[in-house]
Amino acid sequence: MLQQTTVAAVLGRYDGFLRRFPTLRSLARATEPQVLAAWSGLGYYGRARNLRLAARQVVAEHGGKLPRDPSELLLLPGFGEYTAAAVASIAYGVPTPAADANVTRVISRLFALRGVAGSGSHRRAVAGLLAGLLPQGRPGDFTAALMDLGQLVCTPKKPGCPRCPLAQPCAARDGEPERFPRRRSKPRVQSAHLAVADARRKGRVLLVVRHGTLLARMWRHPFGEGSTPAEARRRLVTELTRLGLTLVSGAPSGSARHTMVNRRLAIAVYPAALDPKTRIRNLESVRWFRPSDLARAAVPTLTRKVAVAAGFLRR
Repeated sequence: MLQQTTVAAVLGRYDGFLRRFPTLRSLARATEPQVLAAWSGLGYYGRARNLRLAARQVVAEHGGKLPRDPSELLLLPGFGEYTAAAVASIAYGVPTPAADANVTRVISRLFALRGVAGSGSHRRAVAGLLAGLLPQGRPGDFTAALMDLGQLVCTPKKPGCPRCPLAQPCAARDGEPERFPRRRSKPRVQSAHLAVADARRKGRVLLVVRHGTLLARMWRHPFGEGSTPAEARRRLVTELTRLGLTLVSGAPSGSARHTMVNRRLAIAVYPAALDPKTRIRNLESVRWFRPSDLARAAVPTLTRKVAVAAGFLRR
């Protein structure tokens, strides 16, 4: 949950997710929509899908017990080198180096390690240095301590060097610690427009689910995306025609903004209704939701924002 997501955002979901799926077996038995619903609002939904697939693989191949060998953990969906090492180290006490962004920063500054964070050569250098520091006893505690040190003291900007327990041997303490490690350039922010349909019937709003598109297998309002508001609206009309819907008004009834990774979306909400000349199509991909249903469904933050902008949900 903490991958690319803040602690503050995770705190509101973590306990509820564990209550819903207290064991690997309960997670493996769950359907993908159930898992996505419990994950709803955290974003990066591929993580939730992989977590469920990993649980199913662990039950099928390891009797429901998570393997302790990092090489076996690497074979699970969603497990990269860091996740496999972190689980082996923290859960099982295996003395293997696990370097997240915080640990990478601490090690890079401690040894004034040059290179770009995330590059293969830098990852290997960090792992090698970290392996030389790992104690044989309680390596997981050591790894967790470095994570906390990076999060609370050796921060990306304005690190608290005077109160750092590693200040004395740190090679970067007398220079500019913020120079270590070098960061990759962030991807350029892209702007886009969404035209979204708010179609209702008997106090319910129509949502659709799609495969292989933006927010795949998540319930969302029908929408069209474009580089301009006009283009987005034209594409929305095409989408509504396929569904058997039509716009009620040419003017939007609400608006919202939403950011997804490096994409900033300007959203215009248009009232829509069933086309009286046809009947709704693709029924397996369409569902009518009451406001209370949205709390239990696989609904992303974007859908909730649109529902609020349209007056269907309260803030």
